[in-house]
Formats: sequence, structure tokens, C-alpha cells
Amino acid sequence: MISELVALARGVLTFDSATFAAHVASRDTLKRGLLLIGVIALLAGLFPFLAGIVGSFRSPEAEIAEAQRQFEQQMQQQMQFNPGWQDPQVRRMFQEISSQVFAMIQDIVQLRPNVSFLPHWLDRLLQVFGVWLSTPLVWLGAWAWYALWVMLFAKLLGGGATLERMLGATSLFVVPHVLNLLTGLLALMGRIPMAGACFGALSALIGLIAGVWGVAIYVKATAAANEFSIGKATLATILPALLFLLLAIVVAIAVVIGIVVAAGGSR
Repeated sequence: MISELVALARGVLTFDSATFAAHVASRDTLKRGLLLIGVIALLAGLFPFLAGIVGSFRSPEAEIAEAQRQFEQQMQQQMQFNPGWQDPQVRRMFQEISSQVFAMIQDIVQLRPNVSFLPHWLDRLLQVFGVWLSTPLVWLGAWAWYALWVMLFAKLLGGGATLERMLGATSLFVVPHVLNLLTGLLALMGRIPMAGACFGALSALIGLIAGVWGVAIYVKATAAANEFSIGKATLATILPALLFLLLAIVVAIAVVIGIVVAAGGSR
């Protein structure tokens, strides 16, 4: 089974048409797709999960102190290049405000619930483990929801994919996101002083590559499932995103208009 998944991933990453066609025609297309998403989602969250395990044994106060140190270090780097931060009075005011904010956070964290059945570290460890195990469910939900919209537009464009074929085919988009394992490692290395910015930029670049690669595979898979051109597949893939963007813009405009009207009426 592992060797089959590796061969499938290799063909998908190289956009091999025969691999896409064989996957879509397979009786196990949906099962393999679900397995791919589950495994890669767990791999993508592996390093954050390991970091969470280490963090679960640290006190919240220590974590906040470390966060404050990193925040102040980043701001010091920004101050070196931003002329607006060169004024000593501005710097002093900012340091006072940031110190007060982190002091408030420390006070809030020190509040303990009235009832606690588990040690603090064990409670946090179980939370971290639960978040990691729930990652595949989040990925699966988002993928299935968007695939249904793509299928709708594909049908309007003349596509003939069944629901199983469409879900099984579009699940292949997840293969390039195995690179998220590397981005998770780089995100941890980004905490290293001085060199952290380089690792952060590299992580963002790799994440962008994985995302674009995944979209291209999604289009190819949509074309294979519906047996139509790449042009129609591209249209079916991006139309739901454009629709959601348009709805978001309309809602934002409506909210702004409502605020303006309400402000005008209160005068």
C-alpha cells in the first residue's frame, strides 16, 4: 500500500496523465484520496505538534516571558530601519506599553479554574495531541466543501464526474503539501536569534510553492475527472473562489454603508 501511494505521489507531482486517469478510474480512488489527505495532514502538523509537546512541560509564565523576549527582539530589529522609531521618547513609550500588556497577560494566565482534575502539564499535553489529531478532519472538511462547489461549476460547464470520482481526483491536490513538513521545521528554526528571519522567509517561499503546485494539480485532477479541457477545469476551479471573494466584498461594502448610515443618523 505504501509503495502504491509513493508511486501515485510521484506521478501526480510530475503531472503524468496516465497516473491521473488510473487514479480516477480506480475503485479505491476515494479511499486512497482520504488516506493521502489524512497522512499528509498529520505530517504537516508534526513539528508544531512536537513543539507543543515540549511547550506543554513549560509553565505559562515562562512561555509568556519567552514570547515577550522574541517580540522585543523583533521590534528592536524593526527600530533599526524605521526612522519613526529613532526618537528615544517614542521608544520609551512603546516599551512601557508593551511591558504593561505582557504584565496583564501574565496576570490573566495566573488565574486558575476552580476545578482542575488533571495536572497543568498533562492537560496541555492532551490539548496539543487533540489539536494534532484533529488536523486531518479540518483538511478533509475544507477540501470536501470546496470540491462540491467545483463539481457544481464543472457540471454547468458540461462535466460528467460523479461525486466519488470528483472527490477522489481533487484529493490529489494535497500531495505537494508534504512540503509543509519542511515548513514546520523551518518555522521552529525561525526562533533562532539573528538567523530566524531567513528561515521564516524560506518557509514562506516553500509554502507558496506547495500552494501553487497544489492548485495546478487540482486543475489537472478536475480535468481528468470530468474528461474536459484544462481551460474548463481552471474555470471550474477558480469560479467558487471568485464567488466567495465577491460575496465577501459585497458584505464588507454593506457593513461600511450600514456604519456610515448609522453614524449619520446619530448626528
